[in-house]
Amino acid sequence: MSLTSTIIPIIVSALVAAMSSFTSMVPARIEAKEDDVLLNLSVVSDTHLDEKFSPLAWFLGIGLNDMSRAKTPVDAVLVTGDLTNYGDEGSIDEFFDTMEKHWDGKAIIAMGNHDIGHVEDKEAEEARQYFVEKYNAYQGTNIEKSYYSTEIDGYKFIVLTDQSDDSWDHPDLFRDQLDFLDAELASSGSDDKPVFVISHWPLAGTHGEEIAWDDGDMGEPYTTQVQQILEKYENVFFISGHIHIGLNGNFTSEKYGVSYYDRINGVNYLNLPSYGLFSRFGTVLGGKGYQIEVYDDEVVIRARNFVTHKWFGNYETVVELD
Repeated sequence: MSLTSTIIPIIVSALVAAMSSFTSMVPARIEAKEDDVLLNLSVVSDTHLDEKFSPLAWFLGIGLNDMSRAKTPVDAVLVTGDLTNYGDEGSIDEFFDTMEKHWDGKAIIAMGNHDIGHVEDKEAEEARQYFVEKYNAYQGTNIEKSYYSTEIDGYKFIVLTDQSDDSWDHPDLFRDQLDFLDAELASSGSDDKPVFVISHWPLAGTHGEEIAWDDGDMGEPYTTQVQQILEKYENVFFISGHIHIGLNGNFTSEKYGVSYYDRINGVNYLNLPSYGLFSRFGTVLGGKGYQIEVYDDEVVIRARNFVTHKWFGNYETVVELD
């Protein structure tokens, strides 16, 4: 991802934010649709920070401030990978410094291909371990690997990663990680509670990824192996990024076959737009993500621009829990 490719979307998105400040003197704060919300999550992906271009960190900070000042408190922020452009220490440091400055709550963070396969100043395993060190320092945790699990208010989150030593875009998920995923899902507790699996890469055959970015999925045999594990359990939400498809409703789904939400064989798949860069199809400007609200019998997914503090009412999905 070249520096030039980051400049235009960030400038345009900043202009959108500036315009919003004039059109709404009191921005709409994050507020759950109902008072009986059990878990409130802010979710973004593909922030692509680059220490050589600091406005990207500023851009992320604006969104984190939106989450921090929520009327309905946000229980955790999720970032589903591509935290940086090249995974270099300076940019990783900038990402975590920005998170720490603007968000002092729970955060669940995954690595993406730009944080591992595109790293320029170290080997892939060194990049993974540096991420682990920074994450532990930020969250006060003691995870040992860049794939891990955690619980927030009784809800389980399972983070997947790329274990390859030489892959540019496609991940490797070795048997230890696949067994870990299966075991964590099996031990997740009550079947009527949602469980969240976070992977930077979507599975093949979801979200129209073959149209938006041919060969932009997790690949085989890993798609099939992960899918077989997920389908053994109820109320699983698989959250990904990577393919930059933006917000997509009925029009783009019918015309192009691209969608942000899919339900396949009982598994719920949600794909995130790029927060830091342009997205393909649908609404393309950056700053967007989703607010996920968990209730006793349903999960509500609501699209939001965290920079302009605006909801997108046309992009809302209600998932009934099994």
